[in-house]
Amino acid sequence: MIISPPFLRDKDVTQSDADWIEAMMPVNARRGYPLNASESWHGGILISHTDTGTVPEKVRAIADGTVVSFRKPSPPEKRDQFPLKYAPVRGTDDGYVLLKHETEIGSGEDGRVVFYSLYMHLKFLETEIKADAKIYRKDPLGSSGMTDGQNEFHFQIFCDDANISKLTGRKTKELDISKDGRTDAVYGDIHFYIPTGTKFYDKAPVNNSTSLTGLSELYTSSAPLYVSMTLAQGNCTMVTRQKNTQTDGKYDLLGEPLVNADGEDYEYNLYKTAMRNYKESPSAGYELLRFGRVINTEHETLVPADAPLWMTVNYPGGVGVVNLADPSIKKFSDADFPHWTGWLLVDDDNDTHSQCNSALIRKLQEEGSYETQSNRLICCLPFEWEKSTIGARYKWLMSGLPWEQCTSEKTAIWQVPGTEESKERTLMSEEDYGRFKQHAEALCFDAGAFSSGRLWHFHPVEFISLFRKCNWLSEQDFIRTIRKTVKNESSLREEGRLTEKTVIEHLNQEKEKSTGVIIRPSEMRKSLALTMRSFGISSTIRIAHFLSQIYCETGRVSECEEKGKDSYFDKYEPEFDSKHYNKNELARKLGNDQVGDGIRFKGRGIIQLTGRTNYRMYGEYKGSSEKFISSAGAETLISSSYYCCDAGGFYWVQKQRMKMQNKKLVKWGPLSIHYWADQGTTYAEVKAVTKCVNGGSNGLDGIRWPCFEHAFYALNDSVSPNDNVKFLG
Repeated sequence: MIISPPFLRDKDVTQSDADWIEAMMPVNARRGYPLNASESWHGGILISHTDTGTVPEKVRAIADGTVVSFRKPSPPEKRDQFPLKYAPVRGTDDGYVLLKHETEIGSGEDGRVVFYSLYMHLKFLETEIKADAKIYRKDPLGSSGMTDGQNEFHFQIFCDDANISKLTGRKTKELDISKDGRTDAVYGDIHFYIPTGTKFYDKAPVNNSTSLTGLSELYTSSAPLYVSMTLAQGNCTMVTRQKNTQTDGKYDLLGEPLVNADGEDYEYNLYKTAMRNYKESPSAGYELLRFGRVINTEHETLVPADAPLWMTVNYPGGVGVVNLADPSIKKFSDADFPHWTGWLLVDDDNDTHSQCNSALIRKLQEEGSYETQSNRLICCLPFEWEKSTIGARYKWLMSGLPWEQCTSEKTAIWQVPGTEESKERTLMSEEDYGRFKQHAEALCFDAGAFSSGRLWHFHPVEFISLFRKCNWLSEQDFIRTIRKTVKNESSLREEGRLTEKTVIEHLNQEKEKSTGVIIRPSEMRKSLALTMRSFGISSTIRIAHFLSQIYCETGRVSECEEKGKDSYFDKYEPEFDSKHYNKNELARKLGNDQVGDGIRFKGRGIIQLTGRTNYRMYGEYKGSSEKFISSAGAETLISSSYYCCDAGGFYWVQKQRMKMQNKKLVKWGPLSIHYWADQGTTYAEVKAVTKCVNGGSNGLDGIRWPCFEHAFYALNDSVSPNDNVKFLG
């Protein structure tokens, strides 16, 4: 899923992503989520806006989708008359667009999700808004209008009952902590539930063993602890929470966040750590380090099975080392919506009234924690814009609610449970209710499939903030990142035009030479997505750098094997003199020391792994140095999409850039191409990444740089494409 806010402006260099999203979506506090000021259910937020510029700012699609329904706005003179005008000052715009988003957040059936976004109270709609129209993320939908004379529009995000468990991994109020979290979708922070009785030590054992000899026990947990791990920009940040004993649902931070407590450049060095600590199964160890467990059990097996993950974390009153791989410690990610980070599913108001009757929310209000927790409540309630249910939802305004006592003076009295406090309100007359109903009918619409039952609603700011951590690419997402043409290296003329149909074939179907030799495996799209998840290629910048390089290396996923007749690979073939010295410098550099190595270890994979040394290194990473050394083993890098892509991820994280200094080769920057990708998005940064991948600048100006600028625009939040952005079509 690739997602962004409905308003898009440049981000200040000092803003975090979360701060920027909030700035794009300023909320009217009286009409927030999930309750408005009168404590009625409110499935979205009103986003305040002022058109101070000469051209109205556009409201934009938050994700790729299709138009389910829409209504063109009434002209201003009609807006400012009843029934659209209900407030004393000015009226309410009735234009809206409802989008359906079908996308992916992970692998398999449960990774395919559907959700909806509604943009209500628009004063203008773009001409492209038509029934069933395909709309892409960032496309303009229209302009913000007014509600009761205020410059703002209503925005909400929701899904049906079938998709709530796909989006959140559950339907229950809290996460099930008796077992590990989902593996089909894993993204964002990694979380650990540490049960009572877990022991913390003063240091990790020597050689990453499970032996406790020489360790001093510092602490044994007397209550469950909740640890969160963030890997980003080369760093590892560990945070510990403990449940508050006074306020239910509140979790307190323990101590200060620990940054790189287990080594500098912790994230950049994951490959080195995996090779050192998990010698029998480094690739499985890499997943253990990144996810706290092995996710890809189809291809990875941890040896030994009880290999530990010793990490430094906070506990009440101190800092200690704990084995997070212990099976009693359960592992999750942001994809599980952990309740200790505030996520709760609210499904305890089963009547049809629009007024909130949730015991869970009432308890939060009584404890004074509603304001801080309301943004992460996922609430199940009737769709508020369905015209046919207006009476069922709002008749209480005139007749009273079941829990209210109505007097002959048309007053409704509610006794607040567990207190001596009571609340009073005046019931509407039939005439007043009639006017209100006409106003509601003027704004509501026939919602079709949403007309009956209830829907799950999210706070839009939190939904967008969370799923921006996902960045799992669906087939359509990959298609959007692939540039329509590339440039001729000599003339820089555009050539090699692709169609969407061709790209879909590249991403999914096997390709063979006329001789029957495979040059592209099937299911490339699936394996690319898994590789990007496994190796932490998850930020917009990293994805754009990675894809632009592999699109150059593979001809935009056309072929995943180095081209050339058999004789072409003689340049890699060893040549021995009478003393058995390999005279071929290139062959020596590649480690090719046996007859036939030139063609046997030709470039294969999305970042064409070349030479005996690289094939052996990849085998060592996968648990056996001999795994890819035979001819049959080497060919699995082209016959299997998993190995074809995984080998590219391996190369990316193990690469150490070098430079000449005082006539000696020395290390340049930390381990991993991640470091160079994280530096930025200019030509210089793309050139640096290219040097890591290619060794030179082959294809930089004609393919890698244009493909980077295109992919980055497809993934980022800019609405001003340059000449290098060329979508298929």
